[in-house]
Amino acid sequence: GAGKPWNPWNFRNSRVGELPQVLEAFEQAEREPKPPPHLLFSDVYLEMPPRLRRQQEELERHLETYGEHYPLQQFQK
Repeated sequence: GAGKPWNPWNFRNSRVGELPQVLEAFEQAEREPKPPPHLLFSDVYLEMPPRLRRQQEELERHLETYGEHYPLQQFQK
């Protein structure tokens, strides 16, 4: 009912009427451009640890090689 916190375990029973609104919110969010992939790395630490820098470099090389297999057009530049 109204005023109760959302509980994933009883969502189906108590919030079925809101499901279309939830699905529409997901669809709307999915239409928005995704943040650029580099923010996975640069938006976490003030100073990036070496292991994270290596992972970022690996991702960049991977996307250079296999980028056509990913929906990169859905991401901000």
